[in-house]
Amino acid sequence: TTQKLDKILNIDEKARLMTIQPGISLEQIDLALQKRHLLYPPDPTEKKATIGGNISTNASGGRCYRFGATRDWIKRLRIQLLNGETLDIKRGEKVLGSRFDVNELLKDPQYQTPNIKCSAGYYSRPNMDLIDLFIGSEGTLGVITEVDIGLYPAFVEIFDLVAFFASEEKAVDFVLTTKRSNQLSTQPPINQTTNFYEFFDENTLQMLRPAYPHIPADAKAAIYVEEELNEINQQTYFDDWSARLEKYGVVLEDCWLGITSKQKEELAKFRHAIPEHINELFKLHHQTKIATDIAVPEDKFLEMFDYYTLELSTSNLFYIKFGHIGDNHLHVNLLAREEKDLTLAQALVLKFIKKAVSLGGTASAEHGIGKLKVNYLKEMYSKKALDQMLHVKKHFDPKLILGKGNLFNS
Repeated sequence: TTQKLDKILNIDEKARLMTIQPGISLEQIDLALQKRHLLYPPDPTEKKATIGGNISTNASGGRCYRFGATRDWIKRLRIQLLNGETLDIKRGEKVLGSRFDVNELLKDPQYQTPNIKCSAGYYSRPNMDLIDLFIGSEGTLGVITEVDIGLYPAFVEIFDLVAFFASEEKAVDFVLTTKRSNQLSTQPPINQTTNFYEFFDENTLQMLRPAYPHIPADAKAAIYVEEELNEINQQTYFDDWSARLEKYGVVLEDCWLGITSKQKEELAKFRHAIPEHINELFKLHHQTKIATDIAVPEDKFLEMFDYYTLELSTSNLFYIKFGHIGDNHLHVNLLAREEKDLTLAQALVLKFIKKAVSLGGTASAEHGIGKLKVNYLKEMYSKKALDQMLHVKKHFDPKLILGKGNLFNS
């Protein structure tokens, strides 16, 4: 365990670089950076999680939409191999010594990691950096002992907004259209300052209503947006969002705004309450939760969303859909009331994964494969690809000791 490797070793404010040990939590990182007016952008939800754990799964948070996942902010790793060797790998390096050439290890690649947020199997891209092989490897190649993470200037001010829609279709179209129009605009686009778009379906809102009775009674979906305010958008942001929302019939008086610190804190609690309420609901009824972690390319998201809607509407299972719509990455949680429901839910998730993979997507966008989802890798990659991953594993861990059961069946 790296639990006791929990020290901050250095913070270089000028270079915006922080050197830390893997056992330090995101909460500790945030506290250390606040007084220096810096932040670590990936922002995964669970603040008790360690940076080492985040690196192992290439974790991401809501702000992945703007800033990318963990991978995009790891600048250096020190890794201990089981044979006693220590690797010190910097971003940009492809070769380390005579034995560690990433392009030689993945020579004639049998697979390529989808070009979206992904945490499924060993990373493989043309001309990739060696460091990326270890990020998302789920502790199966070596033990991380030291990390350099990149930093970003703290936001001077942010604006939070929760808007309620009369249908899920309108909510989805609002996000897709806003993103598309910004990409075509000659003006400074909202997308350059929007940190995330989050989606909540009708069942999610219904589940939260007892704790949040002021959710509009006729709301069928909600979108939560966070935007950084700067000199360019400071005077126009509210009018910009209002004009966009009114086109979709959103009642502006029903929107929740996060302007004051207290308002922002309340909205953050609302967003983070969803997984807590899901777990409480399932425990209360002694039921099993089956959840997805699927992401697809942006131009395939609407097709995937429509597929969810069609299959779920005929499943007779209770479900909720929520998550990172900005990244084309929703979580579908299915509730299994009895054994036959569990079998049905598992089969439905497999159908979702097959569909996503056919669209160029991934079975796991941020949570990793672990031991329980190994079969999902077989839906994404060929046997030759999985054999190549095992070859990489054996190169660093010949006796197959590390992370037993993770990524591989044995």
